[in-house]
Amino acid sequence: MKSSHDFPSINPKSPDGIKASGKPYTILVVEDKEFHRKQIVQILESEGYKIIAAVSNGEEALKFYKNNKNEIDLITTDLDMPVMDGYALLYELKNAGLKSKVVFISDETTKGVVEDLLKMGAQDFILKPIQRGRILERVKLALQKK
Repeated sequence: MKSSHDFPSINPKSPDGIKASGKPYTILVVEDKEFHRKQIVQILESEGYKIIAAVSNGEEALKFYKNNKNEIDLITTDLDMPVMDGYALLYELKNAGLKSKVVFISDETTKGVVEDLLKMGAQDFILKPIQRGRILERVKLALQKK
């Protein structure tokens, strides 16, 4: 029974993180700075995306990917990280039979590097600082690309 102060939802859209099947898109977050990693996770979870792992470098991401490749819809990664950077990670993922979409969330880099990453199969490159609206919009677009 509804009480008199229950208002109908003005915007009944379902969260962007939920597939038509009702299941959430799954995302692997790769970011060496803990604060940024937590920020990205919170932003994505706020729209219903399921974060299946959040790791701090490309080596950890590659290891996780190889064991869970069929369960990851999208990977967000920084470019500049210790141990293995995002560039090397993308290269290694391609060699491992990349099935997931990859979106870089990173500081400014050269136009040439961004072009190389896109040619290598990255879906997008989002410039920091981290902005909720921009990340949600671009992740949604990346997942919609064929």
